[in-house]
Formats: sequence, structure tokens, C-alpha cells
Amino acid sequence: MKTHLGVPKMNERQMNESLLAAFPELKNEFEKYVSWQDGMDTGAFLTYEDVFRPHIERAIENGDADFLDRAGAFIEDLYLTEEEYAVNVVYVGILEGLKANCDNEAVRSFLKPITQREFDELKY
Repeated sequence: MKTHLGVPKMNERQMNESLLAAFPELKNEFEKYVSWQDGMDTGAFLTYEDVFRPHIERAIENGDADFLDRAGAFIEDLYLTEEEYAVNVVYVGILEGLKANCDNEAVRSFLKPITQREFDELKY
């Protein structure tokens, strides 16, 4: 199935596989989290919010510039797909929580241009 832009529609498995490919250090925590759910088919809203976002928050607290740079690039790449599901997962699963839980300037410092604009426009 394709979106109106001709971009293949992403599903749970693809979103989760993309996350683990970009962040192999999350694999053990991810597997433990999804073991009682649907495995790789567990909803990406859940895995991005409950597994990925806490790592971003800890990286902000600990000043882990390498992780934050990779996270910023990964998030931006998901936005650049213009695939509706991927964009919604980023917005709801990551950005809303960061806006609510973290210093916004610290978040803005690692986000790439498109994601930064979306973050700035987010009303929370």
C-alpha cells in the first residue's frame, strides 16, 4: 500500500526494525518490552514512547551528544519520509513527551531543521 505521495506505508514492524537498526543498544530493552506484547509487531507508538524516548531524555540529562546527534538525525529522517504514520509516531511518541518533560532548549539543540520547526509549533 502506498500513500498519496507514493511513499510505501510503514507498519509497526518496519518502524521497530528501523529503530533497532539505528540504535542497536536498545535491542535488549526493546525485546524485554515487546516480549509480553506482539514482538516486532508491537505498536510503534508504544515502543518509541516507552523505549526510545526515555533514552533520549537520559541522553539530555547526561549530555550524551553522540546519542542525541544520532537521535536527531533518525527523527529527521522519519519526518523526511513524509509517510503519515511515521510522522505521527514521531510527533506523538517522541516530541510531545520531550516537550512536556525536558528543557525545550536542550531538545532544540539536537533536533534537525524540520523536526525543530515541528517541535517549536507543538502546543502542549
